[in-house]
Amino acid sequence: MANDYDVIVVGAGNAALSAAMAAKEICESVLVVEKAPEFFRGGNTYFTGGIIRFAFDDIEDIKQVIPDMSPTEQASVDVGSYTENQFYDDMMRVTQGLTDPELAQILVSQSLPTMQWLQQKGVRFVLAYGRQAFKDGDKYRFWGGILVEAVGAGKGLSDQQFDVCAEMGIDVRYSTQAK
Repeated sequence: MANDYDVIVVGAGNAALSAAMAAKEICESVLVVEKAPEFFRGGNTYFTGGIIRFAFDDIEDIKQVIPDMSPTEQASVDVGSYTENQFYDDMMRVTQGLTDPELAQILVSQSLPTMQWLQQKGVRFVLAYGRQAFKDGDKYRFWGGILVEAVGAGKGLSDQQFDVCAEMGIDVRYSTQAK
C-alpha cells in the first residue's frame, strides 16, 4: 500500500534533513528517501567537521546558538564578529562573483536565524576550539569567521538531525533511490 506525502525530500544530508524539518512545521506528512543503507546515512555531512558558517555580531549572538556556554567559557574566548557584509563578500570572492547576489543575500541574512532554529529544534553546538581557534594570552580567538560546530562534528550533526526528524514524525526510508 502506497502512502501519500505532502513533501518528499530526496537525500539525507544536512540540507535535506533541514528541509524535511522545515516542511514538517507546515505539512502533515514528510518523507525522506535516502539511497544509502541506514548504517551509511548522512550523506557528505557525515564526513564534515560539522562546522557551519553564519553571520554574527558578538558573543550574545553566539550564546543564542550555544545557550549552555558557561560564564567561565564566555570569559575565556574572544569571538569577534563575522558580519553579514563580511559573509556576503566572502561568498562573492569564493565564487568569483558567479553566485546569484539575491540568493547570497538571503543565505547571509538568514544564517543566524537558521542556526537559532536548528538549536531550538534540538541540535547542539559547541565552539570549534580544535579546528578554528588559537590561544592568544588568556583568550581563545577564532579565525576565518567560523567558530561553531555541531556536537560530534559531521556525524554528530547528522545523528542529531535524524533524532529530530524521528521526534517530529518524519518518515525516513533507507536504501531507497528516487527516480
